[in-house]
Amino acid sequence: MNGLRYQRYAKLLKILLVFINVLAVLFTVSVYLFATRYIVERGLSHQLLEKLEVIPNSPATVYWYSLISFGLLLVIINWRHRLLASKTEYKDWLAVAEIILLITSISAMQFSYNGLILLVFSDIFYSYTDFYTMKSQRYWTAFIVISFSVLLISNFDLLSILIPLPSINTYISFIPSQYQFMLLFIKNGLTTINMVVFILSLVMFIMYSVSENHKIEEELRMADRANNHLEDYIALAEKMAEDRERKRIAREIHDTLGHALTGISAGIDAVLVLLDLDKEHAKKQLLSVSNVVRDGIQDVRRSLEKLRPGALERVGLEEALLKMIADYGNLSKMLISLDYHWENVDLDTAKEDLVFRLIQESVTNSLRHGHADHVEIGMYSQDKDYIITINDDGIGCKEIVYGYGLKQMQERLAVIGGRVQFDSANGFQTTVFIPKRKGEEI
Repeated sequence: MNGLRYQRYAKLLKILLVFINVLAVLFTVSVYLFATRYIVERGLSHQLLEKLEVIPNSPATVYWYSLISFGLLLVIINWRHRLLASKTEYKDWLAVAEIILLITSISAMQFSYNGLILLVFSDIFYSYTDFYTMKSQRYWTAFIVISFSVLLISNFDLLSILIPLPSINTYISFIPSQYQFMLLFIKNGLTTINMVVFILSLVMFIMYSVSENHKIEEELRMADRANNHLEDYIALAEKMAEDRERKRIAREIHDTLGHALTGISAGIDAVLVLLDLDKEHAKKQLLSVSNVVRDGIQDVRRSLEKLRPGALERVGLEEALLKMIADYGNLSKMLISLDYHWENVDLDTAKEDLVFRLIQESVTNSLRHGHADHVEIGMYSQDKDYIITINDDGIGCKEIVYGYGLKQMQERLAVIGGRVQFDSANGFQTTVFIPKRKGEEI
């Protein structure tokens, strides 16, 4: 049986529970009203008062007071379910209203019927889903214990020992004997059926919850498998991209430095020959070699420019970081905040590239491995160092494993004398220290 069928059965049983309680309340208040009229018409009022331990409320008051409070209770239950889908902030207040009307209804019936507790309990319990946090579990445990304690204490036989109450059985005892059995049978039957239907609805709700948990677990397993396949694909794509980049760089070196160095080598060989024969011609040849060297340097610079992050080709570091943050915001639900205090910092191109790549790698790790919802990036300046902090609220890790990305960070920073610290105690924190150089601050 699937979860939807369990849910459908639980809803049908809850409707049946409402119907049974409507019958039970109508039966109880009708017995008070019509039994009292029968007793008065037969002139048995004195005997009734002698049997009762306390003077009862007016039967008409009991009848209408009970029906009105119970009717309001049903309205609140129905209203609460209609509002749950759209205005969840009211559900707690409506639950409190249900409990107040429950107490009012039971006391109005002079505690002759307490099955309404099961109805209200099921309505409140089934409408909540936050059972899984420790705080919620404590609240729900207390709610369950209190509810069933009240159900036990509000039993007429127990409560009448502590508080004098008019017993409905006393009223029934004045009814002709041929009807007494039928009335007691209906009274006890409604109480028993109410309990049975409540238990069945509770079982169906539990089965539905178990089925939904199994469904969620299966979906999580499928998502985990898909995530593993995706990570394998990403690793393969990165490897292919790395190979393509190596081939492209090799072509760049071959097409620029290779040709330039070949020309330089040939030119120098020619100069060595011409030095003894024609010094003027040798000088012209050296000038040609010098031009080839300059052209080669320009080609290398152009190749290096192509290796820069695309965002840094057109704008400064802060604008490039803001664009990267916007791109991540469009691609995922992760919120990234930037606290930038490097307005007076003027780093060279190589350092800017390093800082951008480092922050980009950290944010990618927060999304891919940490599953973070929020990342905070801070960029500050101290006396001797530039400080970069990247903090996320992800799942963190028990032990930091230094994979390719983290090792690359350390190696890149070591080139410029910087260092990096990692902490996974609460989420994942990355702190970078870059030593200041003369002339880098405006």
